Amino acid sequence: MKRVLLLLCFLPWLLPVVAQNLTLQGQIRDAETGEPLPYASIYVAAGRGTLTNAEGDFSLSVGSQDVLTFSFIGYEKLKLKATNVPRVVKLKPFARDLKEVVVVPVDEWDIVKQVINNMKKDFSKHKAEKQGYFMRTWMKDKWDSNLIECFMAALSASNLREEETFSGIYGMNSKGDSSRMKLYFTNIQKMTEIGPSCFMSDYWEAAIKPLYSLSMAKKYYDIKLETLFGNEEEKLYRIDFKWKDIDRAEWHTRYLEERRHIVGTAYVDAKTLRLLRFDGNVDNAYMLYNLERYPNAIKFQMNYDYTNGYPAVNNLAIEGGNELLQYRLLMFNVQDSMFAESSGFVGYNIIDVIENAGYDSALWEKYDIIKRTAEEERVAFGETSQPVSETLEEKALTK
Repeated sequence: MKRVLLLLCFLPWLLPVVAQNLTLQGQIRDAETGEPLPYASIYVAAGRGTLTNAEGDFSLSVGSQDVLTFSFIGYEKLKLKATNVPRVVKLKPFARDLKEVVVVPVDEWDIVKQVINNMKKDFSKHKAEKQGYFMRTWMKDKWDSNLIECFMAALSASNLREEETFSGIYGMNSKGDSSRMKLYFTNIQKMTEIGPSCFMSDYWEAAIKPLYSLSMAKKYYDIKLETLFGNEEEKLYRIDFKWKDIDRAEWHTRYLEERRHIVGTAYVDAKTLRLLRFDGNVDNAYMLYNLERYPNAIKFQMNYDYTNGYPAVNNLAIEGGNELLQYRLLMFNVQDSMFAESSGFVGYNIIDVIENAGYDSALWEKYDIIKRTAEEERVAFGETSQPVSETLEEKALTK
């Protein structure tokens, strides 16, 4: 068994970043519906924090005097002292209207135009900016499952691209055996280039995208704009992009349907007209698996951070699959300049890249890694959660 398979079994989980004496575990939910909020943010200070996982659960090591900020675009932020954090944290969604506020009608397409112009301008100025990310990918077919975790760097403005890997591991199936999935034929990491604009992405170059250009948006989408209000005078525009029914010749209609097209909802800061979050769907994508091309439906959520003056991808979550294969992929910005200033390993296949990059324990000890779901935990450790023998651990480390 390769050492990368073995390392998952004894990888430390929540390791100290600073002197800590609390490990908080809980779930973030919508205060009105009670539904879990996947991929909500929890921050202690700049550069320290985590996300909820696909089920809304989180785990984070903190000091007893730390103050945590819980946030999710479109919801009221909540700040709590570490010792006061409940098991279930509830975030209140922004109001959809306020009776005492007179809402001035807006030109929906003019807002879309300005959002697109801002995205293009910011991308043009910052397209060479690189940031560091933690990636986790869970994959499952009819027979087996696998988990990939690694630290990467990527060009980060508007959408991710040109990933470089610094340290990684890939793991066993849910029975604790070596996975039989033929991951040497997957380029799953290319899915991370998705976004509402998708600049300079080979995979998404020909796709129809809602925030790529105004002419494209008007030609292919119907839109609906709604204003959301927060308690602290925050104001968002929620813009829904739906695929337009286009009356064309039959051959042209088929051509358009075969082109990958992204639909979804944009959350835009009403003051700056800059994109904060996009929830999207692609129902006609494809992916390669075992050298075969399969239809692939995709659902994704991405959030942007403007700390450095441009829309850097802060986190990206993708779920996709077909009748043969399902997968879940997560990218989380670890906000460490080390990745931007160094060079990692690149390649078409993520498993080849991870084997070349190897395993750097110092990286894994530095961050609070996002809590795994129960299924991801089973894949990482096997159903019995039994570690490999000490002899094999030592053997893996000495290779």
